[in-house]
Amino acid sequence: MESNSFTITVSGIDGTKFFNLSFRMIKGIKLLLLLFTLVFCTLIALLSIFVDDASDSKREKKEAVSKAYSLEKQLLRSHEFQSDLENNLSQKQQDIAYISEKLKGIESALDLSNDALDLKQRLNNAGLSVAARHQIMQLIPNGRPVKQGYLSSHYGKRLHPVKKIRAIHHGIDYAVNVGTPIYAPADGVVAVTRKSNKGSGNFLRVSHSFGFSSSYSHLKAFKVSRGDYVKKGDLIGLSGNTGLSTGSHLHYEIRLVGRSLNPLPFVQWEMNNFDSIFESNKDVKWDYLVNKIENQIAIALKLSSPMEPISKENSSLLVTSISMGK
Repeated sequence: MESNSFTITVSGIDGTKFFNLSFRMIKGIKLLLLLFTLVFCTLIALLSIFVDDASDSKREKKEAVSKAYSLEKQLLRSHEFQSDLENNLSQKQQDIAYISEKLKGIESALDLSNDALDLKQRLNNAGLSVAARHQIMQLIPNGRPVKQGYLSSHYGKRLHPVKKIRAIHHGIDYAVNVGTPIYAPADGVVAVTRKSNKGSGNFLRVSHSFGFSSSYSHLKAFKVSRGDYVKKGDLIGLSGNTGLSTGSHLHYEIRLVGRSLNPLPFVQWEMNNFDSIFESNKDVKWDYLVNKIENQIAIALKLSSPMEPISKENSSLLVTSISMGK
């Protein structure tokens, strides 16, 4: 008969002890050992997973901290960039305000209207008007032809100093010393250089733009020849006492297509009193002349494309001439 248990004998100094274990108990112990082993292995696996997760979390945390630091630096740079933009914008706004304020002064001096125009259009108009004025002052006689001397005879009817009869004096006279330099009052081309001991004496005429001409009588010498191009301020001759003359002087005339004009307003004409010429010489069609020059400059500078002809109502240069009441 088979036994359902076995005996374990343990001997020692205290004697011998006997333990009886049944096969059922042994199976239970084996199951407990197996269960313990499974639990232990499971715990080891879970611990390994936890350690891996902790390592991943640490790495992710490190990466997150690095990204946060990088984002913080980018944010700081963005704030600095925004601050620079705001400073630049503030400076630009100050510059625009300064330019606008200065432009108001220019517009006031040029008598320009700035209604319903943006800053760019206002700058274009002001630039066009200034350029047109400078061009006009370069092309049409203005200023004194001599730097020395004084005005000794005016334009108009007078008693001729030699003939002793009343007649129209078509120019003005400057009392100057012989050899006084004479300068071109505008750009032009020398049309006449005529030597003579009669009448106007040594005579010089310069043709300017738009039908204007200037002439110089009783000269001592010419510094230019017929056909020479001259610019405003060029030396063209020396004053003298040739021809029908009672003393050393310069007889100076300005004509428009052959008709004499009073030279004095042209002599007194400067940039700071630009509009004065429109009142003093009403026979000249200043409106057409100024519009022509403005349009030519606008086309050259490409300020507008295409550009409508400037009307009397909006031309800054014609405010006075428009009010002449033709």
